[in-house]
Amino acid sequence: MVLRALRAFVALHRYGTIAAAAADVHLSAAAVSAQLKLLEERLGAELFVRTKRSLSLSSTGHRLVPLAEKMIAVYEEMLELSDTRVVRGKLSLGVINSTLTGVFPAVLQRLKAASPELEIRLVAGISPHLMAQVEAGLLDAAVVTQPPPHISTRLLVHHLYAEPVALVLPRGMDCASVADAMARAPYVAFDRSTWVGQAIDEFLIKSDIRVRPAMELNSQDAVLAVVRYGLGVSILPTLRGAAHETDPGLQFVAIPGFQRSVSLVEQPVHPRSHLTAKLLGTIAEVARPQDETGSSVPADAPGA
Repeated sequence: MVLRALRAFVALHRYGTIAAAAADVHLSAAAVSAQLKLLEERLGAELFVRTKRSLSLSSTGHRLVPLAEKMIAVYEEMLELSDTRVVRGKLSLGVINSTLTGVFPAVLQRLKAASPELEIRLVAGISPHLMAQVEAGLLDAAVVTQPPPHISTRLLVHHLYAEPVALVLPRGMDCASVADAMARAPYVAFDRSTWVGQAIDEFLIKSDIRVRPAMELNSQDAVLAVVRYGLGVSILPTLRGAAHETDPGLQFVAIPGFQRSVSLVEQPVHPRSHLTAKLLGTIAEVARPQDETGSSVPADAPGA
């Protein structure tokens, strides 16, 4: 009974409302409210600040969060004692949007096949936002673009794999260099508030290519669609597992020495580290065959 109340409590902390917490723990809103009230009575402490329209954690409630997460994680590990091959529990995971259209569906498929009792909640977003949520304890871990050198963090950063960055052209367009392509067609930029967008801007500046984007889009699929219809050229990572290079309307020309690294970030110590370890192993299994065979993007690409 107490564990059920602790699950409801942690869900409220993560999602902010009774309704969202109820959806996460598969109970009605009324049942969650009753569980939270029961938890306060059992502990003899006020865990919440209540108003007519909201419910938020008190200072005591915030102190309880890491303890509650630890108790839930220990209980889930105890359940695994009956079969060491079984992985149970809930993992709250952030994933950058581009990875969801790349290698990650294959990772999820293999992970769920091997661990059907593992429940994963995915949150899509851009790297800076996802990393902030991991630091705040709202996510257990996140798959992000490798943080730039100037970003300091106390999180553990696990390198997963690298993706070559390429000049993206409409099929049939010839060019001698990146600068030539930018001079002959409008430049379609990928969201420059993201770390990969900023890295692309830095590459253009270092290559002395002065270009003003004709448009800026926050979706790689949207950028590819615009280029496919001959409305411009772009620079993008070649997504692992997406096979965009086989698109009959596009051509990808790798830029020598320019890659986007993808990493997993997590707290140095957290209650679901055994689940992130399982995730890391699965990503390595899915990504390794491509590392061994090499990238399908041509290496003899025109530089800047």
